[in-house]
Amino acid sequence: MRNQSNEEGREVASLDRRSFLKTSASSTLFASMVGFGGDASCAELRGAHAPRGFENAFGRDEYEARWSRVQAAMAAAGYENLVVWQRSAGTYDKVGDVYWMTNFQTYGTGQDPPTDATGAPWTFSAVLIRKGQAPELHVGLTEEDIDRPNLFFGKLVMHEPNMMMKFAEYLRKMGIEGRVAVVGDDVLPGMSDRVLRRHTPQIEWVAEYRLLQGPQLVKSPREIELYREAGALVSSALDAAMKAMISGERSCEAAARAASILIAGGGGFHRISINHGPMMQNVLSKAYYGYDTRAPNPGDLVTVWIYGPILAGYWMDPGRTTVCGTRPTPTQKALVEDCANFVEKMVKAIAPGATPRETGIRWAEIEREGKYFDGGKRDSWMSGQAFGHGLGTSLGGFSIPLGDADIGLFGYRRSSEILMPGMVLTAEAFLSRHGIGNAGFENNFIVTESGTELLDKAPMLYW
Repeated sequence: MRNQSNEEGREVASLDRRSFLKTSASSTLFASMVGFGGDASCAELRGAHAPRGFENAFGRDEYEARWSRVQAAMAAAGYENLVVWQRSAGTYDKVGDVYWMTNFQTYGTGQDPPTDATGAPWTFSAVLIRKGQAPELHVGLTEEDIDRPNLFFGKLVMHEPNMMMKFAEYLRKMGIEGRVAVVGDDVLPGMSDRVLRRHTPQIEWVAEYRLLQGPQLVKSPREIELYREAGALVSSALDAAMKAMISGERSCEAAARAASILIAGGGGFHRISINHGPMMQNVLSKAYYGYDTRAPNPGDLVTVWIYGPILAGYWMDPGRTTVCGTRPTPTQKALVEDCANFVEKMVKAIAPGATPRETGIRWAEIEREGKYFDGGKRDSWMSGQAFGHGLGTSLGGFSIPLGDADIGLFGYRRSSEILMPGMVLTAEAFLSRHGIGNAGFENNFIVTESGTELLDKAPMLYW
């Protein structure tokens, strides 16, 4: 009965948002954002319908389908039990898998005291999946600290006062022993992991960081719809930030324009990276927040990258390069256009049924044909690099390194699954020209039956 009520509530919430978008109040809101990406061109990038937000993105049937795919992956790998860890609190970096299966995340600061007395319940949580059973959500919080009506699970287990000790006790009580797969071996700090292992001597914990990759690769129709909404939103934000930098605004002001669009659209971000300089030695910003208080000078190279859970927890990370004032020198123009052209060709080379290795080899052929890396100097460790990766409720996972390499940029290991319609992937490249500087571009797209559908529609070139 409770689940039926939840579904009805989701419909009402969606209708309320759609109704609001038709009112004069919504027109006033978006009109007030002129100068913050609210002009006609940004409205076109947003699309005819504003994103619906993240509050009620999916129904229980969506989650049950996910659980079935996870059960199949467990069976194929020979596991009867799986534990998935999540770190959320004040960050999004390791929230993906538990969130994807249950819609749960914590809301603490992530600044837990260095003690094993509590198991950091405001930061860490876990899902236990047993063969043939719906997932169990394990938390160290109280009932009043969770949003039960919006969560999806077969069973909720609360462990107080010590998450790790009580979870270990529960595993023993349930007779769980032998080989147990664990996703998130990189999530738990050593302090908590030692407590858990010390109190579960009957379990052989087996790290399986790729076990949930397969079940999440091909997106459902609702996930695809949501990605289109996220693509329109981040395109508008990226376009606003690029135009602000072209006009010579400070990078913090450009970031604010992008952030305002994302937040007003019901979304969010992990980092807005804005960098600039005469030769811009690094494409991505090294600043603490990703932006600083400096403004570019006319003729400076400029990059903007927006990445994070743009909408409903689903990650995107498009990036662009241009020149402040849009009057590039001939050499700057060649650098930026070559990089944009390379990425566009990488996207066009995507073919359903191809393997990541075949795709990476084709990308290397495209680079050699276009001589895109010629004239480069390793001013930055990213210069003269290209690769692609998967997108979902976390970043990475599926990876396509350039050429025949097993490990690509940022250390991502090449995946083995073939490209299939419904995957959401990226293509990105970083070029360097000695004495000129660096440029980078990234596109996000859906793999379709015939090729790709581009999600980030901000212009590639701004001249």
